[in-house]
Amino acid sequence: MTKTQTSFAVGTLLLWSAASSAQTVNTLTAQDAEQGWQLLFDGKTLAGWHASLPPQGQGRGRGGPSQPPPPGQTGTPKPCVTAQAQSAPAGASHWEVVDGLLTACGDPAGYLTSDRSYKNFALSIEFKCSAETNSGVFVRSPQESGGYEVQIWRQQPAGYNTGAIVGTAKTAREHTFKADDWNRYEITANGDHLVVVLNGETTLDIHDTSFAEGQLRLQYQQFPIAFRNIKIRPLP
Repeated sequence: MTKTQTSFAVGTLLLWSAASSAQTVNTLTAQDAEQGWQLLFDGKTLAGWHASLPPQGQGRGRGGPSQPPPPGQTGTPKPCVTAQAQSAPAGASHWEVVDGLLTACGDPAGYLTSDRSYKNFALSIEFKCSAETNSGVFVRSPQESGGYEVQIWRQQPAGYNTGAIVGTAKTAREHTFKADDWNRYEITANGDHLVVVLNGETTLDIHDTSFAEGQLRLQYQQFPIAFRNIKIRPLP
């Protein structure tokens, strides 16, 4: 094979690999469907989700007046680029789909909440953000408030860092996500058994009965963050 032929073959392989990867983003494979996975984000719209008003109080939603986050816990937001982001109710955060990615933008901080409530499930979600980002994935969040917050933050003041569940359990050691690259959380909630896996590594395996059922919530603290490949597999 000549040098030109080799270069052409390599280029073709790279293009095929890129195309294959693009086809798997925000879709279910045949194996996924057979295993009972359901797609929660179609890569085009916010169908199945809605921007929700900030919950009353702080932490686990036990009431009290709404308070702004402490200084230093919010980032510099990127501007919204689509009209889609303007559909949020007054006071709620803005979310949009850009190039197949679910992102938040502008002011204020807030949450994107699933329309449906879930009890026992395995959740898989990919996220991409900078090293300093403060965010989180809430599961079993009743009435769009409280729930288990699986942390995305390398240095939370109280020690509930990445891979921990805020207010419930800290990790035994430090876990870090890949900055400015794609990471995957696998969160399983089955009865009182909660398991958190970050990029294939278990960060928590605990039992807790605080929340039995609720919605999913994605947190936005004005740090740019993107989500994709959000899917759930209901458990008996």
